[in-house]
Amino acid sequence: MPTTDLRHLTIENLRHLDLRDRFRDQVFFNPELHWPFLRPCTVRLLLVADGGLDFSEADFGLSTFVRSLLDMPGRHARFQITLAHINNVADSQLMGGEPRIANRIKSFKFDNGAHFGTGMYDAVFLFGIATSYSRGNGYPSDRLSDNELRVLTQYMNAGGGLFATGDHGMLGRALCHAIPRARGMRLWQSTSAQNSEDQVSMSGRRRNDTNRPQAGGSSFGDQSDDVPQTVQPRLYRRQSGLFRYSFPHPLLCGPNGMIRVMPDHPHEGECVEPAATSATLNFGGALGPEYPNAVDGGPRPLPEVISYSTVLSGTRSGSKDPTLAQSFGGICAYDGHRAGIGRVVTDATWHHFVNVNLIGLFNDAGLPPGHVWRNGFLSSPTGQAHLENIKAYYRNLAVWLSRPERIRCMNTRLHWTLLWDERVMEAVLTTTDIKLAATDLSVIRLIGQHARDVLGRYAGRCQSVRLVIGLLYPRLPRLIPEIDPWWPEPEPLREKFDGVEWFDASALLDIALGGALVALREAFPEPDEKNVRGLEGETLEKVLLEGASLSVERAFKSLAASAELANLLPRYAERGDRG
Repeated sequence: MPTTDLRHLTIENLRHLDLRDRFRDQVFFNPELHWPFLRPCTVRLLLVADGGLDFSEADFGLSTFVRSLLDMPGRHARFQITLAHINNVADSQLMGGEPRIANRIKSFKFDNGAHFGTGMYDAVFLFGIATSYSRGNGYPSDRLSDNELRVLTQYMNAGGGLFATGDHGMLGRALCHAIPRARGMRLWQSTSAQNSEDQVSMSGRRRNDTNRPQAGGSSFGDQSDDVPQTVQPRLYRRQSGLFRYSFPHPLLCGPNGMIRVMPDHPHEGECVEPAATSATLNFGGALGPEYPNAVDGGPRPLPEVISYSTVLSGTRSGSKDPTLAQSFGGICAYDGHRAGIGRVVTDATWHHFVNVNLIGLFNDAGLPPGHVWRNGFLSSPTGQAHLENIKAYYRNLAVWLSRPERIRCMNTRLHWTLLWDERVMEAVLTTTDIKLAATDLSVIRLIGQHARDVLGRYAGRCQSVRLVIGLLYPRLPRLIPEIDPWWPEPEPLREKFDGVEWFDASALLDIALGGALVALREAFPEPDEKNVRGLEGETLEKVLLEGASLSVERAFKSLAASAELANLLPRYAERGDRG
């Protein structure tokens, strides 16, 4: 079908754009049609909007974002989505024609037990535009009530994840600005009474205008074209003399590598790292510290800006003042799992998620046929590639924010999927009587290399590091700071590093993953459907952890032998001196 007609197609026709991927998911990633794999983990998501934001096909609708989650690739997760709105909206505003939505709630309230409970959801997404409410007696006009804040805090303290965003100025303040942790991870109001100095103004020179000018200048509508803004992810490194790699935050690691693009917009909000981190929470009762200490005795986890956006000098975006060149926080993340509570993410703007910034203007009256604003990222192959990277960010959010037990469930499914991938099976697991103890360490490493590469095809390269960290942590917790690039602070071991990298111990990651898969294959040489269906997650985890542990022990012995050989080198040098 011609590209120029894409914006006018029905939703059913638009789905044909992803027909190949859908066929792949149904045939190759469907547990019922290939091997009798474990069923994907069900991750329960609650998506809440207010005011003029909704989940429709309109410009300020979130339907494209929602479908990106419903179309999650891979066998490890399926998102069960509930759509909710603070107002009493029409059915169409809650994607009434989409049969895959689990539930729809109008006039949503967090203190309504039928709407929300501490254990009902794994992650909550909040998209706020309203600056005030009229919700009746007992509910404030400018924020959620204390009852709502209490149940939300209890949900977060019990491991539930939370995402919150608004737009410029005070947009989104009513829904989000009083919620613990999220309140300090983003600006929820103007920073100056003078428009020209306000960091989150709509038209002043210091506004966060990320539109990228095209030939002929910068227009407001360029937010709907197929040219995104380029963002600068924060990099996390391990260069200790043992491990050498750098990755962005897991939220910005996709199948195509580092996620460096986001939709652009003429006036975004801004994410920040909170200045106050010592508050004790109390909404009708003590709820503990806002930012607790790490459960493992390590550094206290705190929110950090993980991506920066840039504003070009002189951007006008229509009639707005020309901008000053600057950068600002685009995404802020808090790893509450290190402190035994839920994770939190804030984003500079919901314009990174709504249809008008993704698939073009819904109301395109007056635009000539084929205009790029009609179709957004669907306008060109390059734009479609950008959109796929943005969708990877959406899916990463839903996975990363999930409860720890859901993530462990997804990890076991990832291991199971990797075990029976055709590449891993054909390359190194051609026999059904494979035994871990009898498998050469080089073969185990090769298995891990193949598996990590396969995982990178649909989850991102850095996700394989996180998968291995989960295998190593129970047996080698003191080594984790050396392996985990996202660990908050350097550990003493690296103080001995003199800058010369003699060893590359990253093979340890391949060996740990390879050993886990070989142990899994040894335990289940031919997956019997009845046995597999009856497996508990703990059973799989035990097999995986034991396989990784035994293989790493062998790897350490091999490393020690290599170190002994290295110690002989100075002796050869001495012999040469005497020569």
